[in-house]
Amino acid sequence: MTIKPQPWAMTKPSKPQSLPTRPNHPFYYKFHPTNWSFQYFEVEKQGSKKKEPEMEKIGLFVPAIRMERIVPGVNGIRQIQGELGEAGSRIGKLQQAGWTYLSPQQYDYMHVYPVRGGKYHAPKWLSLRVVGGKMIKKMDRDSFWKWCCNLLVNGVLPAPETHFWELQTLSHEKTINRLASSQHIPEVKIKINEHYKIMNDMKKCIEEFEQNGLAIYDRILK
Repeated sequence: MTIKPQPWAMTKPSKPQSLPTRPNHPFYYKFHPTNWSFQYFEVEKQGSKKKEPEMEKIGLFVPAIRMERIVPGVNGIRQIQGELGEAGSRIGKLQQAGWTYLSPQQYDYMHVYPVRGGKYHAPKWLSLRVVGGKMIKKMDRDSFWKWCCNLLVNGVLPAPETHFWELQTLSHEKTINRLASSQHIPEVKIKINEHYKIMNDMKKCIEEFEQNGLAIYDRILK
């Protein structure tokens, strides 16, 4: 059975279906311009002349948007009542430190479900099913990463500074150098090749960004 969420604003349903889990705290998303994740996306291959579209994977640096729960007594969250907290002071400090705050009201990313003793808050990309009294969770990470890119392209998030992308390529290069002395071992050789591929794909992404800017995200946001 798939459970449908309530609106995030907590309107009361007539007969709510309760999830078999414990309540948790509401949350918000935040982004710092130093935080990026390199992800692969399946897109239609450019220049293909075949009737059936050919697909290929491309690698892109994606804003690593992070979740922070509003827990009274943690990170300066002021308690309002019970487990309900007020995060205004915490959000102000984050913004002063260079973080971008993404309001759940404005960007509509939080779903709320009734559970025994309270509410269960989850991102809208997390699907929940109940089978045999057990809750099964599945995150649509591809859609989540595309949402992050869409915020970047639309100017909600600050433009990338490629210095932080280059640091990630150096991390893979250091790993390759560390493993080089053991590359005669098949398992290690496989790891080295994997790091080479990711590093080269990262460098390709940086080069394309320097040439085309945010247009590099167009292929996954069509």
